[in-house]
Parts: sequence; C-alpha cells; structure tokens
Amino acid sequence: MSSNNSAAKLSRSEKATICRKLHENLAARAQLGPAEPALDAFIPQLDTTASLLESHVTGKSTANAARVAHADRIDKADAGVDTWARHIDFFLDVEGRRRHSAHAASARALRAAAFPAGLAFIDERVPDENAQVKSALATLRAPEHAPTLAAIRFPLEWLDHLETDLEESDQAYADRASARGDGGEHVLRGRSAEADWLDVVGRLRKYVESRSPAGDLDRQAESRALLAPLNDALAHAKAVAQARATRRTKKPAPPAPEPTTA
Repeated sequence: MSSNNSAAKLSRSEKATICRKLHENLAARAQLGPAEPALDAFIPQLDTTASLLESHVTGKSTANAARVAHADRIDKADAGVDTWARHIDFFLDVEGRRRHSAHAASARALRAAAFPAGLAFIDERVPDENAQVKSALATLRAPEHAPTLAAIRFPLEWLDHLETDLEESDQAYADRASARGDGGEHVLRGRSAEADWLDVVGRLRKYVESRSPAGDLDRQAESRALLAPLNDALAHAKAVAQARATRRTKKPAPPAPEPTTA
C-alpha cells in the first residue's frame, strides 16, 4: 500500500494532530535557524490546514452532541404532549358518560370535535402529531366551547400546559434539524480540509526527503525528526492493519480427537 493511500485512511482527528505536530516541528526548527525558505514556506500552510481540520473535528462533535441533546428534549416534550392530550381526552370522555348531566352531550360533542380520530395521532411522527394537537387545542379554546368547559369544571390550566409542551416540542425538533445541518456542513468542509492536508503533507514529505544529501547524517536525522509525527502515525496504522489481517486469516486449531475406549 502506498504512503498516500495509508495517509488518506487516517482519521480526520489523526490528520489534525499530525498536521499540528508537523507545524510545531517546522516552527521550532525555523526559530533555531538557519533560514530555509522552501521549508519555512510550509509553516503557514500547515497552520492553516491544522486549524481547519481542528475546527471541523470539533464542530462535527459539537453538532452531534447537540443533536443528541435535542433528541432527548424532543422525547421529553413529546411525552408531555401525549400526557396532556390523554388527560384532556379522558376528562371529556368521563364527562360525556356522566348520567343525569345536562352537559354530557356537549362534552361528547366537544371531544369529537377536538379529537375526531381519538388519540391515534400519539403514535405518529412528532410534526404530524403536533399539527393535530394544535388543531385540537384551537378547538378547545374556541369561544363557543367556553361555556361547556366551564360547566364541566374543566381545568383550563391543562390547555396552557399542553401549549407549553407543544412549543418546546416544535422548537426542539427544529433545533435538532439545525444541528444535523451543521454536522453535515462540517462533514463536507472537513473533506475539503482533508484534501488540502493530503496535498500539503505530501509536498512537505517529498521536499524533506529530498533535502538530505547522501552521507549527511545530521541533515538526515533532522529530516526524520521533522517528519516523525507523520511517519510514526503511518507505521502504527500499518501495524494495526496487519494485525487485523492476521486475525482474519488465522484459522482456529481443530479440536483434539476424543479418546477411544477399548
């Protein structure tokens, strides 16, 4: 496998770490001198590429963490919406079944208007459920139904609780979609930064390997030290890949034959 292919298979975080270490090595060498313009020109390139990779690694992780947190918010808010919808539906159902009540028929009619299909929407996708609950909430708050709610002593604060959980559910769902979009943006931009990494690190490696004349042991040692973050990571990745390949191809020993009895 070529070094370019091996380098491409490193993770984005590994690329960022390697790039930052290469930058630090070259910056330290430049401070000690002597000046080497062709080599020193890589310092700002490595710094820019490392910063890009670091930002997209962190940004993707942050977006993923936010997405998980918003998913938890959605679940909790949805549980609240489900609970208050059940409370309201059950209350109207009970009042609609009350014997000898002058308001039972009105309660039944209001329940049918607010929840025409019952509570089947509770198992639907959050946006679909919320849309139906908003319709139910609008019906329950319609002025023409206020006398019925008052007559059956319906707790009006339940409608406030339902509306609060609906708003939180909608916002959490929107925030999760935004976090998913942010994560996707970091993935795309991170791929571009990885392409830049392959270019700048590849050019750096070729230059450093060509700057050491045969027999100049000091320059060769310096070149090895400068590229050590890259070469060490590639060697480790190669060793891990070989170990995995060995485990895949290694066959278990056949079981020992059972002893025979005379």
